[in-house]
Formats: sequence, C-alpha cells, structure tokens
Amino acid sequence: MKNPSSFDNNKVKCDSCSLVNVCLPSGLSSHEMSLLEGSIDKTTKINKKETLFKANQVINGIYAVKSGALKTSISNRDGQEQILEFHLPGDMLGFDAFNQGIHTCNATALEDTLLCKIPMDTFDNLCGQLPGLRRELRHQVGKEIAHNQSLLLSLGQQQTDERLATFLLKMSDHYKLRGFSSNEFVIPMPRQDLSNYLGMAVETLSRIISRMTEAGLIKIDRRVVTIMDLEKLQSLAHSSC
Repeated sequence: MKNPSSFDNNKVKCDSCSLVNVCLPSGLSSHEMSLLEGSIDKTTKINKKETLFKANQVINGIYAVKSGALKTSISNRDGQEQILEFHLPGDMLGFDAFNQGIHTCNATALEDTLLCKIPMDTFDNLCGQLPGLRRELRHQVGKEIAHNQSLLLSLGQQQTDERLATFLLKMSDHYKLRGFSSNEFVIPMPRQDLSNYLGMAVETLSRIISRMTEAGLIKIDRRVVTIMDLEKLQSLAHSSC
C-alpha cells in the first residue's frame, strides 16, 4: 500500500511533490511557481501531540500538510474538547483566523507531521501577484463552509452507523484524489477522537465497527481500513441522496 505519510525529504520542489495538484493553484506560470515556492517554508515540523497553533493566538501563516496528520478542535471552560476536523496530507489549514487575525481553534498533531507554510507577512503580497492563489483561497474557504454544513447534517439527521459509513467514504475519496488507494488506507486518529468527531461514545463506535466487519463491509487491522464492499457501504451512508 502506498503510504501518504512517507515524505521524508523536506527539500522536495513543489512541482515534484505528489500533492502539488491538491495544495497549489493550477495554471501558474514557471515565474509564478518560482515566486510562490520562494515564499514557502517547507521545514515546519511538529511532533505527535504538539500544537501547531492555539485558540486566541495571532495568525502567523497558512499551512499545508505534507505528511502526518492534525486535528483542529475547540474546548469549553471545563476543558471538554470538540473536534472540528482532521487534516491529512494535501489539506490546508489556518483559515479560521482570517476573520479577526486570531485563531478560533487549536491544531494538534495526531502523529509526527511535516508542513509547508506561507508566512502571513508575505501572504497578502502573494495574493496580489498571483490570481491563482486568490482563487485557491476562495475555494478553501468555501470548502470549509460546505464541510461544516455537511457535518451538521450528518450529526443531526444520520444514525450512528450512517455517520461512520459517510466518514469512511469521505476518507476514501480524500486518498483517491491524492493518488493513493481508495480501498485501503490509514486512519491516523484514535477511536476516542473519531467518536468525538462523529458525536457518539467510544463504545458505540466499537460496536458499529464490529457490525460492519461481521457484515463484510470493512476490515480493520489496527488503523488500516480496507473497504470490502463499497456498494453496501455507500448504501448504508445514503450517499445516493
């Protein structure tokens, strides 16, 4: 299985990276690509459980996940956490601070993670020089809004089995778009985090996984998921609606 977390060379050029068509705007000239690449810091590394940024922290850059994975979350005054999203290779994050220049959530590494960063002191200038970057920015902001709407629908209208099926199909599409296997992939988040994200107890999630496994829909070995029956999984998720 091709592993999307296998990036070890942080000096790889953008146009040689397998995620270039996901992270960067299309249609850039060689001059524009050179200008953009010269502004990207490819050496941002954080270890598992370390924080990339915290709520109420002033924004200092936009990030693209090169390898590894992060979660974004918010917490109430009692310290109870609600996970907002998981960010995998090719995903971008940091847009939550665009409203007031201050992050509204925490970003924490689920595993050792390498990121590309565009510092904010150059980001505005780049947007002025690169129309493609502005288009990508609008796309990413719209993507976050659409995701939030989809998550609200899932939590409000779907049964617990349907939520997990929908999540697995989303993961499958994510990896397929990035050139990896859509039938066998790694889910980097622990069950505690996944159950939090899907709005159910850990015990409920474990029972659903057991039922799906017994029904021949999926197979899970540690955190490697294999989709055994895509059609049945889509039917369970009501993905045709």
